[in-house]
Amino acid sequence: MIQEWELLNPEGRGIAKPVEFEGRILALEGKTVVLRWNGKPNGDIFLNRIAELLIEKVKNIKVIKAYEVAPETSMISHGIEKSGQIAKTLLSFNPDIVIAAQAD
Repeated sequence: MIQEWELLNPEGRGIAKPVEFEGRILALEGKTVVLRWNGKPNGDIFLNRIAELLIEKVKNIKVIKAYEVAPETSMISHGIEKSGQIAKTLLSFNPDIVIAAQAD
């Protein structure tokens, strides 16, 4: 008996779309920084320290802790839809930069 096999490629095919960036931020003075935590243990401790240092060392900076003002963003997103919702919430704060952290 002759056995026939059909070889399938299990990798998904994504559609790559070009992304344009605004450019580098050369200074943080006068900027809005949003801190995003995914809810893993100790990530908030790390970001709280980052916030302290930014406020201490950078003049006229606005630091927003998304995990405090929008606690629904403090989670691991397991899908593109939830990731999109979190991104929209973060963008609603009009950040110049977002710093995200996870920890264990």
